[in-house]
Amino acid sequence: MAQLVYATTAEYDDFAEEPFEGDDVKLGKRLRSASIEVEKLTRRAVYETDEDGYPTDADVADAMSDATCAIVEYWDETDDPTGAEANAGAVKIGSVSLGTTSSAQSSESPHDRLLKRIGTRGVDILTNAGLIPSAAAHT
Repeated sequence: MAQLVYATTAEYDDFAEEPFEGDDVKLGKRLRSASIEVEKLTRRAVYETDEDGYPTDADVADAMSDATCAIVEYWDETDDPTGAEANAGAVKIGSVSLGTTSSAQSSESPHDRLLKRIGTRGVDILTNAGLIPSAAAHT
């Protein structure tokens, strides 16, 4: 089954505060990557789908589209679409350390690492739509 993409470039343009910093091809790739994140977050959600796997309920579809756009908008703001910088540890040269310490990084919860990588807004949108249980959104 092909990867579902929950938002279009036009939906992103309507959703985002600022225009995307790149062309439509790059935006399309980011929407696809963000859709993977939305799918992971909603893996246990129960909702009706069409034959292609997209939600049939307009509210569910809107929440998934908005969450996808929110994640891409966060990546555009942080310039970190792969999450590499969010997951990077401290850089240490001699006695100088830049970034987090290794002990601080290892103490981050999986939820904190997720939010650092994709932002809070997409998770909040999916939680408010009932697609992620409130307790699961904070673990």
